[in-house]
Amino acid sequence: MIVNVFREGVDKGSNDLKLINENDSVEIKRIKELLEVTNLEYISNNLRYILGITKENSLNCFDKKNNEYRVIQADGVFRVILYIRLSVEDGDIIDGDVSKSIRNQLLYLLTECKNRNWKVVAIFCEEGISGADDNRPEWLKALSFCECGNTEIFLCKSQSRFSRSMEMIEKYLHKDFITWNVRFVGLVDSTDTAVSGNKKTRQINGLVNEWQVEDQSINTRNILKNKKSNGLFTGSFAPFGYIKDPKDKYHLIIDEPAAKIVKEIFDMYVEGKGYHLICKNLNERKIPTPTEYKKLQGSRFHCSQSNVNKRITYQVEKDETLEKIAVSLHSTVEDIMEYNNLTDTNLTVGQIIIVPVRATWNNDTIRKILSDETYIGTLVQGKVEGISYKDKHQIAIPKEKWIRVPHCHNAIIDKETWEIVSARFKNRGRTKTTKTGEVHLFSKKVYCACCGKVFQRNLCHVKDGKQAYMQCRERRKTGGFICNNNRAIRYDDLEKLVLDQINFQIARYYDLTKIEKNYFAKQVDNSVDKDIKILENERANLKAQIIKKERALTMLYDDRVNGIIDATEFTIIKNQNTIDVDGYNKRISQINEEIIALERTKNMKVNKEKIFKKYKKIEKLNRIILDEFIDKIYIGNINPENKKRTFRIDWNVKAD
Repeated sequence: MIVNVFREGVDKGSNDLKLINENDSVEIKRIKELLEVTNLEYISNNLRYILGITKENSLNCFDKKNNEYRVIQADGVFRVILYIRLSVEDGDIIDGDVSKSIRNQLLYLLTECKNRNWKVVAIFCEEGISGADDNRPEWLKALSFCECGNTEIFLCKSQSRFSRSMEMIEKYLHKDFITWNVRFVGLVDSTDTAVSGNKKTRQINGLVNEWQVEDQSINTRNILKNKKSNGLFTGSFAPFGYIKDPKDKYHLIIDEPAAKIVKEIFDMYVEGKGYHLICKNLNERKIPTPTEYKKLQGSRFHCSQSNVNKRITYQVEKDETLEKIAVSLHSTVEDIMEYNNLTDTNLTVGQIIIVPVRATWNNDTIRKILSDETYIGTLVQGKVEGISYKDKHQIAIPKEKWIRVPHCHNAIIDKETWEIVSARFKNRGRTKTTKTGEVHLFSKKVYCACCGKVFQRNLCHVKDGKQAYMQCRERRKTGGFICNNNRAIRYDDLEKLVLDQINFQIARYYDLTKIEKNYFAKQVDNSVDKDIKILENERANLKAQIIKKERALTMLYDDRVNGIIDATEFTIIKNQNTIDVDGYNKRISQINEEIIALERTKNMKVNKEKIFKKYKKIEKLNRIILDEFIDKIYIGNINPENKKRTFRIDWNVKAD
């Protein structure tokens, strides 16, 4: 019986602990002099580590009171909470040192509290979160602290630190804080809800702060889109098989150990192995999953769906053995014994043991790797985007709008292998595997010429054992109601027929004169290369135009600040500039697609020659050969007059 499950990286706190710079010890000492630790009811974990505070947070500091908010007498001391927020939008990071930025802001707020004789009872601190986000964990805790009646003053560096959302400013500063008898103070912009006539200023500041976040969001989105269109990798973590280039974070380089596994996955799939068999192979060899591999390399990557380093607390039930528990929970007897310091395999009913479970390969992971164009050197980005700067939820972008840029990095998988895998994916649906986990030879290859549905493989009992045959699935499923293609074809007969047709194409290829083949190849190469060169020149010119527009926009801001142009002129020119850049980026995306299509045409010709040169005559058909030569096979009904059956092949490569 499973008692509890612990997942490393999921159940632990998400606060990142930063090391203290010993050179800043004087600053830390000054902060401690100003801060009365004994008065603290709550302090965020990141600050606790930076300051070396061991005092535990009060257990009931967020308990609801009886809505009786304290009224301060003339000689009373105000209780104050500090809220510190760091983000890129505010330019907080000092030479990449987050810890120093926190200390500077904290020292500023504590000094003000000391000067006004305010008692600090709680400090809330967050890093890397926008003020437009209404779901900041520490911010929500601070509001709850206020609602519980534990403070009279909410102190920030400025109003923008509290929130950059006008909606939140109105809700809390002008409504809930009044109800809770809480005063808000922002030092830099002199925001103070206790000052009469300050409300309009707060509202104006709230609007300006929200506009700034919106403009930054639009600019950031446009910059990212431009980078993606130019083939720069903008993801936080490189795909499995690659790492970010230490010299250029926008460029991917091959990670050889992981790339070796990627190649094996593609090779196994091309050989006809299904997802289940590939997963079994990798799991039996204890190959780390992509998530686990990143963890082992020191990456902070985390996948919410991963069970990396999962440990299960398990209570032994009647008649259970260590081997049975290990199998059911995807562990090993050796790992369980080592983790629990067991000297033998004997277990007792009710005994509690810890079962360590490593992450395992699954079908979804294999499918994702096999369909990722990154492995042929093409960057595919822009698959999702945020709804707005206020809503961090992401929506899926249609495939035709994805940003594809070829030749961005070295490929792990060659084009020939990729084309075989892609062809199998194109109309595969769910490919059925045999009991051994292999994909049978004609899976998703044979279709009915009458109704267009797939021919399925079935087995029937005969005198000598079992005989495989192929039959229209729709005919079998509906009992002939929809399709009248009522005759099956023996599996071995179909295999011989297809093999003969492929050998015929090979023989025909070698019958063509050398002059004919060379002339055809030269014509195709010259035409495609010329078209690609024209498109590449156009793309280079468009990128140059984008750079000019960006420089012009920078000068435009200077002209507006210096009063050379007014607000109306600025808006008109800026909007036209944005429209032009969007048009250039759209055309660059189209050019990338056209180049990919042209190169696909050229590769088809190259692959055709490579495939034919591999074979003289094929004796035995296999899945690799079938995928190389044939896209689909169509089998029709038997003609009642001549008793012959229609048979058509859609070729991937053909002699003429």
